[in-house]
Amino acid sequence: MVAGSKSQRKCEVLFDTGASACFVREGVASELGQILKAPFPLAFKLGNNAVVRAEKTTDLFLDMKGHNLSFIFLVVPELAYQVIVGADFFQKWKIKLDPSTEEFIIDQEALEIMLVVL
Repeated sequence: MVAGSKSQRKCEVLFDTGASACFVREGVASELGQILKAPFPLAFKLGNNAVVRAEKTTDLFLDMKGHNLSFIFLVVPELAYQVIVGADFFQKWKIKLDPSTEEFIIDQEALEIMLVVL
């Protein structure tokens, strides 16, 4: 489940430790939340060597095993997946991926320090 300031819904999410940043398709971003103009554009090279340009951002929350974790996503007009979660998200939230089971591992102790349940 992915949520923004306007709504929430299930999205096609790619967890990509090879991606340096988090991305969201522009149509999905506008449906979920408020899109903001970035102070300057950023360009990224994708795995297929295509270059994408991001000039906007949005704040989104991802439900990760019952934890609602927030992050800033770069808004891209055309993206193969609805949402791409990159290495910066995993690093911030101390999440690891297990390639053999294709599951993610959440460090509960780290989350207890970083999150306060209201």
